[in-house]
Amino acid sequence: MKKYIQNEFLKVSNFKARKWGHPVHNHNHFEIIFIHSGKGSHCVSGMQYPYDGKSLFLLAPCDFHYFHIEEETEFTFLKFTNVYLKSIENIQVQQQWNQEIDALLIQAGHQNAPLQEKDGEIERLDRIVRLVVEEWEQTKSEANETIYFLIQAMLSIVKRNQSHAVKPTHPKHSRKITEIVNYIHQHIYSVEMIMADHLAEVFGYSKHYLGLFFREQTGTTLRDYINQYKLHLIEKRLQYSSLSIKEISNEFGFTDLSHFNKFFKKHRNVAPSRYMDEVASSKTPFRPVITPYK
Repeated sequence: MKKYIQNEFLKVSNFKARKWGHPVHNHNHFEIIFIHSGKGSHCVSGMQYPYDGKSLFLLAPCDFHYFHIEEETEFTFLKFTNVYLKSIENIQVQQQWNQEIDALLIQAGHQNAPLQEKDGEIERLDRIVRLVVEEWEQTKSEANETIYFLIQAMLSIVKRNQSHAVKPTHPKHSRKITEIVNYIHQHIYSVEMIMADHLAEVFGYSKHYLGLFFREQTGTTLRDYINQYKLHLIEKRLQYSSLSIKEISNEFGFTDLSHFNKFFKKHRNVAPSRYMDEVASSKTPFRPVITPYK
């Protein structure tokens, strides 16, 4: 199998094709593939995804893929060699992007019903992608902050159309538990904001009742849910980012590196550094694929 190597951090290309000119391949970079028009199928790691009109795919380096084009197709490829940013001068852009990617990688493994065109989301994505292409053609700059804001907007739209990992056991309480879960996800990087006392105050419950309500609705305790969600995010950082363990520890609000190491080892039975080594040598890395929108 052919492996394509990209040395640039970011690369954007827009083109039309009647025939796919590449063999089955994988690559050393992540890809967001947007299809503006056309008809055919996309084979991703052995799975066939037909497309007829606007569609979006997210591919990890381990994915091998090719297209079978039935009708002329317009593609935009957004390729970046590291899903997490580190070298952008604006630290706020870097942090916002990384946190958006955190949420997307957690949810991308879940199968979801395609987004229908009548909902308008795919049209919004089309417009945003075309703005990315325009911006790239004008500057050809890997450090163009406008491009990262636009891609972040794309990822936000994709994220909000993914199903939640927690499904309430009682439908009548689904809105409230969804609000609590979304709040936890939004503030997972701030220890104070996700403490039980603070959550109880925000949602108007006593601390005791909040704990009972959350466990009744989700089947897990509030603390366990927060810990497991945080661990999933940390695992993705260790797996895909070039950030140091200390930098990851700081971003997730740990008081020191020792506390971070103890937290991770307690729940995963392995030190973060050892986990990184195991991931690097693993033959079956995480493979995020987003079902094509129709």
